Amino acid sequence: MEKININQVEPIGMPLYEMKKFFIKQGDFKEVSMSVISLASGERIPAVGMSCHNEDEYSYIFSGEVNTYCNGEYSVEKAGEATLIPAGEEHWCINNGSEPCMLVCFMVKRAE
Repeated sequence: MEKININQVEPIGMPLYEMKKFFIKQGDFKEVSMSVISLASGERIPAVGMSCHNEDEYSYIFSGEVNTYCNGEYSVEKAGEATLIPAGEEHWCINNGSEPCMLVCFMVKRAE
């Protein structure tokens, strides 16, 4: 899993706004989906076991934090951080904090 904090990303000077790009990937893509997830204190995804899928998973945490296990490593992701979990990496997350964790998640399926 790759992780980037918003404070580590240099802004791109745009005429009307500031933009920060977290991850840049090139290639042929078959499908992209976007989800917003609110994970209450104590909730785990998946509820039991591991998650593993054929899509790259890009996430940005807006509030709260989650403890994660990905590809054999434990870490904590906090508000202002973005992650990339490549297709095929086993993972899970749990909100061990006292407040909800709100994140946006993009699933990107590569063309075959």
